[in-house]
Amino acid sequence: MLELSIVAVYLILASVWIAGSDMMLIRYAIDQPQPGLIHAVRAVNFFVTAAVLIYFVMRHLYGGWRLAEQHRTAEINHAHEKSRNLSSHVQTLREEDRIWVAREIHDELGQLLTSIKMQLRLIENRLNDREDRTLNPVIDKLVEASELVDTTIASIQRISAGLRPSTLDNLGLATALVEEAEQFSQRTGIICAVRVSHLPETLPPEITTTAFRIFQEALTNVARHAEARRIDAHFTATRNLLKLVIHDDGKGIDPAAIDDPRSLGLIGMTERAESVGGFVVFSRNLEKGTDVVLTVPLPMATPKPRP
Repeated sequence: MLELSIVAVYLILASVWIAGSDMMLIRYAIDQPQPGLIHAVRAVNFFVTAAVLIYFVMRHLYGGWRLAEQHRTAEINHAHEKSRNLSSHVQTLREEDRIWVAREIHDELGQLLTSIKMQLRLIENRLNDREDRTLNPVIDKLVEASELVDTTIASIQRISAGLRPSTLDNLGLATALVEEAEQFSQRTGIICAVRVSHLPETLPPEITTTAFRIFQEALTNVARHAEARRIDAHFTATRNLLKLVIHDDGKGIDPAAIDDPRSLGLIGMTERAESVGGFVVFSRNLEKGTDVVLTVPLPMATPKPRP
């Protein structure tokens, strides 16, 4: 509405100018009659006024469009920032839930099963001390039950490590990556080598978790889609930058899959990287396979005050 009002003002001013200049020219023509010259001057005046009017109108409309576009861009950026913060918060809550569930499974269920195993072993020992050999089948069942408990404890430890590896919290990211690579090789038969260099003493926990989860997802994608036989990963971190490069010798990623909204794994990796201020790049290697490169800026460490 404001745009139309300003344009109407421009039109009124232009009309007043043309009408006033025409009246002046008509008065001039009465004193000195030169109709050809007067008509030419009126035509030139009309076209010049129209050109000036069009210039100001277009300039005003373009300025309004630019302002609206800047406002729209700011709103989109704000919405994107809110979405990224929400995604980061959801990832944090999910990771906290994984930590809690992993500890509960490992501690509570592990302790209960260990107690059951001890009770079974105690009953087995007492039955073995008796001279009545008719209880041998019962003892065999107790041994089988004890072995089943051992298998269950191992499964609980594996599930707990899958939810949140204790190595990640106790020994750091580098050791967790190497351990994850070894377990991946055992499960899939795909060789996975991890090389770590220039690692600082400490890393922020949210960045540690992000790098580990992206590494896990990259290995999963290789196992599902790449038809690879070997994976090489290089992890390096300085005071200012963390970088994780994962390369496989498979068939290579389809470039169309990188921007495909159905590629939920790639989208999840991208969102994880963005949640800590970094980015991840997926590319088809010129020679063979796929490269996944994670880059995350590290916050500057605050120097400790001197005593």
